[in-house]
Order: sequence, then structure tokens, then C-alpha cells
Amino acid sequence: MKNLILQSQFINHNKKNFKFKKNLKSKILIEFNSWAPLHIANSYLLKCLQEKFDASIVGYAGYALNATTLNRNTYEKIKWHLGSYFSLKNFGIYKSMGCENFIWPNYKNNKKINNYYNHYIKSIRNKRDLENLKIKNIWVGDLIYDSFIKYKKLPTIDVSSEDFKNYFKGFIEVFCFWEDYFNSNKIKAVITSHSVYLLALPSRIAIANNIKSYVCHAEYLYSLNKKNFSAREDFINAKNNLKQINTRILKLGISSAKKRLKMRLSGKKAVDIWWAKKTSFGRIKNTRVLNKNNKYKFLIATHSFLDSPHVYGKHLFTDFYEWLNFLGKISNLSDSEWYLKIHPYEADFEKGFSKSIIENLLKKYPKIKLIPANTTHNQIVKEGINCVLTVIGTVALEYAVMNIPVITASKRNPYVKFNFNIHANSIKNYKNLLLNPKKIKVDINKTEIYKFYFHMNILNTRNWLFDDYPAMERKIGSQYNISIYEFWIKKEFNFTKHQKILSNIHKFIDSNDYRLGYKYIERNIEEDIKLYEKKNLE
Repeated sequence: MKNLILQSQFINHNKKNFKFKKNLKSKILIEFNSWAPLHIANSYLLKCLQEKFDASIVGYAGYALNATTLNRNTYEKIKWHLGSYFSLKNFGIYKSMGCENFIWPNYKNNKKINNYYNHYIKSIRNKRDLENLKIKNIWVGDLIYDSFIKYKKLPTIDVSSEDFKNYFKGFIEVFCFWEDYFNSNKIKAVITSHSVYLLALPSRIAIANNIKSYVCHAEYLYSLNKKNFSAREDFINAKNNLKQINTRILKLGISSAKKRLKMRLSGKKAVDIWWAKKTSFGRIKNTRVLNKNNKYKFLIATHSFLDSPHVYGKHLFTDFYEWLNFLGKISNLSDSEWYLKIHPYEADFEKGFSKSIIENLLKKYPKIKLIPANTTHNQIVKEGINCVLTVIGTVALEYAVMNIPVITASKRNPYVKFNFNIHANSIKNYKNLLLNPKKIKVDINKTEIYKFYFHMNILNTRNWLFDDYPAMERKIGSQYNISIYEFWIKKEFNFTKHQKILSNIHKFIDSNDYRLGYKYIERNIEEDIKLYEKKNLE
């Protein structure tokens, strides 16, 4: 009952503050989902896009083959129809956001589906072929790859399996639907929740056709294009962005970054790690975990198998399981000692899934020692770890601050533009380093670390919509708590702010910029830094 009341309040709020047009010839596509913070943010973006393009708004189900099956049963079809007709629950929310109707990606031209399937399945002989797959010159292999392992809850893919082939055929049906839909309708813009998984398929097709594509969340807004078709890749332009920052502000930002990282490494709180429920640093909790000897010691810091391996693009290995399997093989050839620590996200959220996969892997590779997940990084450093291995993890930053070399198995990661890690440029190069640890040398530039941190966590604020997004999260318990509607209406919204948000988005839409960031938000960065430090670091 409480959820229905909160939804009703938000619907009434939107009806009062946004006036949308209907029955226009062109269309704006918006992903239909249940995430309340996106509803707040997308209401603003939709209003601005409709004013620019004079287009009707259509909601679509993007979660087929991501969270649900593609083909619905009779009950699910009736539920969808009645929800749309009577504006029930999230259908009512979306109608208050200007949506006129809602579509499900059904496609019944079996001849076309079979032709596409038979043509493209032949080209998928291995995982790398799948990763690189393009259909009609649109890169979709990464989307299929990440969606399949997440949907099926598998650490990797067997492209020869019937399970994968059936999934791929379902993807072909969705692709054919969207190909025809874009060809038959005048689409002006697409809004998605993610730029990964099959959720991003309409975005990829839009970008290929030079149609505006956005990833919109209450903490960020990105405009994608052929150069940047993924969100959260701010690192690509980081160095150029930093050159445009006032020298005094840059120095202040570097100083604040140094303080924040010191606080994070102290273990008092997980500063600027939005997903962390607890810190991975701090006091020693376990008896000694590393052997006390002079052997070279590697730490493998794992990733979540299911959490989009291709979030930043392609790496040396097609997924995190393949990466670990490679390291296992290397450990058997190596004179070094090998240790593995499960990522906190895996330990907290995947309820043993990753641990069981890793334990089975380590039976094949007994030279790798699994250390307790709650072992602090401070203990690992104190006991004498020599080098840390990751693909895209935050340990690349954290261990570098502690003067420990980090090798990433990727040239497409957040740190690659900065000088404090080693980024292997090929599997051959990676293998050579791992088998010859004396060659592992990196001049860790601490200023580079702090510049990266400033750009990532301070300059690129999460506060384009809310006054203090992290504080709001702490207040309501989770960003996806539906009480965010009430928080927005009662605590955040006022007419002046409302107009300013619309103005900022209009300017952003008219620009060629990648992210609605610091250039569009009236903020005193110096005051923001001081206020943050007073609240969180003192």
C-alpha cells in the first residue's frame, strides 16, 4: 500500500510540473523499468527532448533476455495489457513522464530470423568471435556475451552449447524487431538505463543511425555516439578535462584526493565507493595469510563474474573466468607464490556463486592459495605482497598509493591514461611479466593517482539532479528504494531548481559533450570540497 501511495504522489507531482504533447509523428524511445531514481531523472530528459524534437514518447521493455524470457505466457500478456490500459503501477509512472504507449519486442517473421541466425551463428566459432560479432556493422557481441552469462548465471560461455544457441536465436529475434522498428519509424532519440547488456541494443542501433542516444540516471547523464558508445568512460578524456581546470582548484582537488584516499586506506570508512557496505581496509583481522619467505608474491584480486566484463570494452581476455584460468596455468609454470582474494561485491551479493566457481578452479591450480575474503588489504601489504593483478578493479588505484606494483590485463580500463600502473598490451607481454617478475617495474607517480581520483570522484560530481546524492542514498538506505519519490518531492524539489535542471539539460542536448558534468552545474568546487571534508573526513 505504501508503494502505491508513493507512486501516486510522484504521478501527481509530474502531472503538475510537466506538460507533455501527444500524437506527434516522430518518436522518442524510453526504456520501461521499475527503477524510481531513473523515473525522476528521465522525466526531465524526456521533457527537454520532446521540446527539441517535437516527438511522441514510447516506452519499451528492454529487459527481455536480460531478466525475463523473451516469449510471454498468456497471463503475462494480459498483465502487460491491463497495466498499460489502466495506468497501473509503473505504467502510470511512465504515462506521467509523457509515454503514450508501450511496446514489447515481439517479432514473427521467422524466415528473416532464421536467415540471420543461420548466417551469423556460423561465424561464432569461439568466445573471441562472439565478443567481436557485428550484425549489419553494429557491434553487439559484447552485449550478447555479458547478457548471456548474467541471465544464465554462468562464469563463462560455451558457444557450442544448445543453451547458447537458443539464447542467440532469441537475440536475433530482438535484433530483427528493432531493426524493422527503426526502419519503419522516425526515431529522434533513445534513452536507456545501461550501455551494457542487451538493455543497450536500441542504443547501439540508434548510434549506428546517427540518432541521439542517452544513458540517464539520477547520478549521471551521458550522451553516446560512435566514439563513445558506453557510459562511465570519463577516463578517455580525463587528461584534456584536467587541463581546463583552474590551477588553484586543481591543487585543492589533488589535496582532497590525497586526504580521501588516506581515509579509505585507514579502514574508517569506504570513502567514495558507492557499492561498498564495508571497508576492505583497516586493522588486521586474521592470522598470517602470506608465507614468510623471500619468494615473489602475486595477489589476484578477482571481479564479479556476472557484472558485465565488457563494461569498458574488450580486454586481454574475453571474460573474468578466462582471465583467472590463464593465471592458474601461469601459476603452474611459475616459481612465485600466488594468492587470491575474492572481491567484496562477490562475497556480499552473489551468495557463494563466485566462491564455488573459484574453489573449483583452484582445485585445478593448487599453487594458488585462497585467502579469507575479510582479510584487509593493509594486512596483505604488511605481510609483503609484491604485485597485484586485476583487469579493471579499484585495487589498481589503492595498491599503487601503497607503492605496490599493479598489472592490469587490459588496455581499456579507468587507469590507462594515467601513470601509476602497468597495463599489459598483449597476452604474450602479460605472460612474460608474470613469469619474469624481476621485469615488473613501475615508477608510481602519486600526483597522477591524485589527479585521477580528483577527476573521477570530485570533479565529476554525482549531483546533477540531487543536491547531495550520496547523502540521499545514506538517508533512504538504497538508491532504488521507492521512497526516493517522497524524498525528491519533499526535500529536493523547488521551482527554481526545477527550471535550472531543465536549462542545464537543454544546453547539454545542444552540445556535443559526452557527459552532463561540471561545466553545466552551477557549483563552487572549492566550497564543495571543504564541505565534503568537514562532513566525511574530520
